[in-house]
Amino acid sequence: MIKLLVSHPDLLEGLNTVATALPPRTSLPSLTNILLQTHEDRLDMAATDLDTTVTTSIPATITTPGSIALPGKKLHEIVKELPGGDVHMSGTGNRVGMNCEKSSFTLSGSPTDSFPTLPGKSDEQPVVLPIEVLADAINRTSYAVAKDDYRPALNGALWKMDQEGFEMVATDGHRLARIFLPGISHQSGVEAIIAPKALRLLARLAGEGEVEICFQGSQVSFDFGSTTIFSRTIEGPYPPYEKVIPSGNDKGLLIDRDNLVAALRRMRIIANPATHQVRLTLEKDNQSLEAEYAEAGEAHEKLEGEYDGEPLQIGFNGDFLREILRNMSGERVLLKMKNSSTAVVIEEEEPDASKEYIALLMPVKLPSTDEG
Repeated sequence: MIKLLVSHPDLLEGLNTVATALPPRTSLPSLTNILLQTHEDRLDMAATDLDTTVTTSIPATITTPGSIALPGKKLHEIVKELPGGDVHMSGTGNRVGMNCEKSSFTLSGSPTDSFPTLPGKSDEQPVVLPIEVLADAINRTSYAVAKDDYRPALNGALWKMDQEGFEMVATDGHRLARIFLPGISHQSGVEAIIAPKALRLLARLAGEGEVEICFQGSQVSFDFGSTTIFSRTIEGPYPPYEKVIPSGNDKGLLIDRDNLVAALRRMRIIANPATHQVRLTLEKDNQSLEAEYAEAGEAHEKLEGEYDGEPLQIGFNGDFLREILRNMSGERVLLKMKNSSTAVVIEEEEPDASKEYIALLMPVKLPSTDEG
């Protein structure tokens, strides 16, 4: 038996939050459900795919306490289409009725004991930091997380916290992004590889305020407001990424970031759709970007940058470079190069003093390359 009253905006917001954890497909029926549980003057909701769990709470007027697991997708679709106002929910057994103004629905659910056991919160002292700081760090690095790599560790982002600060690194073997925040510390030190789904949900769901991060065994939790994201960490070790960061790149191109992004977008129209290859030609007073694909044609664009090295031609996956630039800030960026086969270091012209940030991109082999 369960009976309660909630406002439609609160119910929709809660479902929008937990539905993000529902798996797109699964062979386990229980994972398609959203768990509803009453607790004093609130309604707790949860969804999970076993690796990632999202819980949240909304205010509610509870007449008869209870719990039930309802089909998540159907429940979410119904609530999105309700007209607004208050939503009355009541039911016995495994059936729950919902009434809102002139609309009424009945859903068949499942006993709560069929729902997976929810993870518990850690007793460890949490690391607390502003949500916007963490979301920015995630956006600047998570694009470089590998997708379905045979090396499991690359399918997540490395987090290292110690007394010196907080480091986040992601790489897929073609590009690398690293950010270091010296103002965030962990006294005992912790290292974990965070799954990309948890990173995406955190950047998407978190608004303003602070987030509390707790590590416990193979689990990490992010607690903000009335919402908590639990995620299993990925087993390591993480590759020794420091070894691929070059230190002798002495050729620099300083260029407007937005203009370069726009030029790359235009080159994409002609570039090979499989490799997205573009060619960057650099001379002191002449820089250009080119794309060529036999089945489509050729594209050429003159760039307006400041280059201080010997003449150089270098090839890139244009989509990879564009994604790196889109996740940076500031008007101009500096591309530091050595030759046509060494990783390029990409930095912002005016870095933020509160963080250290670099991105790396591996070049692609050109049919003929004139190295400086």
